Amino acid sequence: MAQYKAPRGTHDIYGQMALALEELDKISRNVFRKHNFKEIKTPMFEDVSLFTRSIGEATDIVEKEMYVFEDRKGRKLALRPEGTASLVRAYIEHRLDMEEPIGKFFYCGDMFRYERPQAGRYREFLQMGAEYLGNPNPNADVEIILLAKEILSTLNITDVVIHINSLGCANCRPIFRQKLVDYFSSIQNLCEDCKRRLEKNPLRLLDCKIDSQKFQNVPTMQECLCDDCKNHFEQVQALLKSVDCKYVVDDKLVRGLDYYTRTVFEVRSNAVGSQDAICAGGRYDNLVKELGGQQIPSVGFALGSERVLMAAQNTGFFDKLPKNELVFIALADNELFSEAFKFANNLILNKDNIRQKFNFQNNIVVEGPFLNKSLKSQFKLADKLGASKTVLFGKTEFDNGKIIVKDMKTQQQQEISLS
Repeated sequence: MAQYKAPRGTHDIYGQMALALEELDKISRNVFRKHNFKEIKTPMFEDVSLFTRSIGEATDIVEKEMYVFEDRKGRKLALRPEGTASLVRAYIEHRLDMEEPIGKFFYCGDMFRYERPQAGRYREFLQMGAEYLGNPNPNADVEIILLAKEILSTLNITDVVIHINSLGCANCRPIFRQKLVDYFSSIQNLCEDCKRRLEKNPLRLLDCKIDSQKFQNVPTMQECLCDDCKNHFEQVQALLKSVDCKYVVDDKLVRGLDYYTRTVFEVRSNAVGSQDAICAGGRYDNLVKELGGQQIPSVGFALGSERVLMAAQNTGFFDKLPKNELVFIALADNELFSEAFKFANNLILNKDNIRQKFNFQNNIVVEGPFLNKSLKSQFKLADKLGASKTVLFGKTEFDNGKIIVKDMKTQQQQEISLS
């Protein structure tokens, strides 16, 4: 039994899952770049106040889930729980608004939240996202939604439902907030979280998993939207319809972060169980200014890589992962080790187009040679590794300027001249 195990809520990634994540990363990058989004890499930890100020002190992330620590100088830092705040901080710090009047950026990396581990939910998880800064118009909201949808469609994840809502703006949200306070104050025996949120952030009660069954005929944001927000949301819906993108308006969708304004959305899939959101995002028109920058209207999304791959289990995505052809180099005589080693290196480097000369594919990978192994054990190892071809260096054949190439599936072999 292993003495050490991965910490609770983390997982090791290897084998087919590692290949799948690599392919997801490649697919996503191609989609991002096709839409003119450029990559930003940010640190895994930031000043804790960056997240408390942007995400909101009354959110689950800040109250319960952040990994916070002090460095040796007593500075309070946090492992990043999400990517938007860090990207916006980088955008402001490097004055990217001067270089990129319309800023389109994407990120990929590890995020950290102290949550209860369950299917598709980890305490360290991989996330990728895109942020569109500088465009206040509804077409930016729709481009972000379609961008997320395109990534999922490329993985053949089509059995999804897009939920959208509007959270209004600073003009109309206070009206909605007061209606919620009046409504929830009349409900008996609210859970402790709801009681606390009722004072700090009543919108968060709409996302409660404990008391949600008690909430009937809850006031909706649609009733309170100002004319500008209402018009914005109607245009978002009209544009989605114009490109045949199906969606549902979900009055209870509020998202878990305080910086959202107007459009919010989630892409949900039944393939990942109760934690069915595989992608989510929305508009945040005030965040850049709140963190010290200019008034830059923005919208973005993030998807959880592990959840997306759970949704891709039955789409054929894993069956289509790139497969390499393994060529195994075997020795019948240890005296030929240096020659076999040189041949293997030439194959790896494709020196003088050696792969084409031996009719090997460009996607080959090479294993061997091994010293001091019997020929029988070498062929067993080649079988276990899934080799498609074995190149055998034998004394008699090599003295005649030849090697043996054996097809491991058909068991047919032929002598090929080294010249």
